[in-house]
Amino acid sequence: MYKSVLALFAILLGAVNASPTTKGRDVSWISHSKRDTWGPAWSLGPTKAAVVESYTTFNPGTPPSTPVDALFLWPGTSNATSGLIQSGADQVANMKAYCGATNAQWCVSASYFGVGGQFGGPLVPVNANTAISIHYKLESNNKTWTQTVTVGGSVISTYQSQDGPLLNGGWGTGTECQTNCRGTGSAQTYTNTTIILSAADSTFKNTLYVGAGVTHSGLNTADGGKTWTVSTITIPKYTA
Repeated sequence: MYKSVLALFAILLGAVNASPTTKGRDVSWISHSKRDTWGPAWSLGPTKAAVVESYTTFNPGTPPSTPVDALFLWPGTSNATSGLIQSGADQVANMKAYCGATNAQWCVSASYFGVGGQFGGPLVPVNANTAISIHYKLESNNKTWTQTVTVGGSVISTYQSQDGPLLNGGWGTGTECQTNCRGTGSAQTYTNTTIILSAADSTFKNTLYVGAGVTHSGLNTADGGKTWTVSTITIPKYTA
């Protein structure tokens, strides 16, 4: 069921029809009975430096009215040899069993895919159309990554992994549609997104990939290419 991290990195860098991952806690019960698909994405990478931190405020919008297995929405960061750091919002057929949510809510968590499978922090019910703050940071030991997921000023989920600086890494959005998934219920938005590199890379902007129907406000840097910002990214509603 799980795919290689190299395949994940290819997805992150815009190859959105590549083989998918599986996100969430125990999803071994999801049977891949049809071809899994990917919605349109916005992504950057690889950088000539390393990704060391990012911030975004993610609104997953409204979940599909009838939950099925399975839809996973996330901003991710990785490189060709690391795991995939991918906090986000999930919808599965049995939302109550998965995280105690209703069918009109999302299950949200810090999440990580790497050697050994999928890992993460607590899955928490979150209402539709809620702003979710997602922060990824490489700690001062230059090894540990901390994911922090915040809603309404309160931290709801965290997770730490040990990947070090993401040399030649990237950052991008994921709309992951598995098994019986038929798409998303609405558009998704990312606001005030910041991606911080270990050193200036003025060419990072040239790696930008924008999928069909995706809109954004433009990529900017005020320090010569170490810190990159984009005010808004809108991922359109997707039909699988």
